[in-house]
Amino acid sequence: NSTIIDHYDTNLNELFPYLPYEIPSTGFVIGIKGQGADIVYGLTICCGDILEKDCKSCIVNAANEIWSHCPNNKGATIWYYYCTLKYHNLDFFGQIDYDTMFFTNTPENMNTNQLIRQKKGEWLAQLVGQASMNAQMFSAEDFDVGDNYKLHGLVQCPRDLSSIDCMKCLNDSIGFIPKCCDLSKGVQIFSATCDLRFETIYHKV
Repeated sequence: NSTIIDHYDTNLNELFPYLPYEIPSTGFVIGIKGQGADIVYGLTICCGDILEKDCKSCIVNAANEIWSHCPNNKGATIWYYYCTLKYHNLDFFGQIDYDTMFFTNTPENMNTNQLIRQKKGEWLAQLVGQASMNAQMFSAEDFDVGDNYKLHGLVQCPRDLSSIDCMKCLNDSIGFIPKCCDLSKGVQIFSATCDLRFETIYHKV
């Protein structure tokens, strides 16, 4: 029904400007526009260590991009390096999305020493524990690999999740690494619910 789609599109057009406008310095906001069959739920989260102006700019770009790539979709998620934006006609707040997970990785491999790999796993587990237990649900820390380089790690959950679900989502991401890219020096696991990444360099806005 074109009228229903039009009403839903109208609500999306209201939601997308709302998210960057309302997002606080903490970098997380949810929004709801419309009602009944035309309701749309939206969520956006920025990387916990970027400036508020860069967060807002990232969300504006994400909203423009998701609109152009996903016309007439009742739900979509877009990932940028510094922010994620998700919307759907079903209420997904406070729930883990088990349907979406993929990755990117660098071609360079790290030291294959078993002790180093074990310590990397412990380091990631520590980041997950820290993120799931603090109000921002964010943690970032360096890991000294040796060989004259460090890994910079970052994990984050949207703050509509419970502490337990945040930990579960991030642990699921860690569990995905051996299947895809265990030796890579840089990995980002994309989930519609949480974010896990590590790399050998810092990205600047």
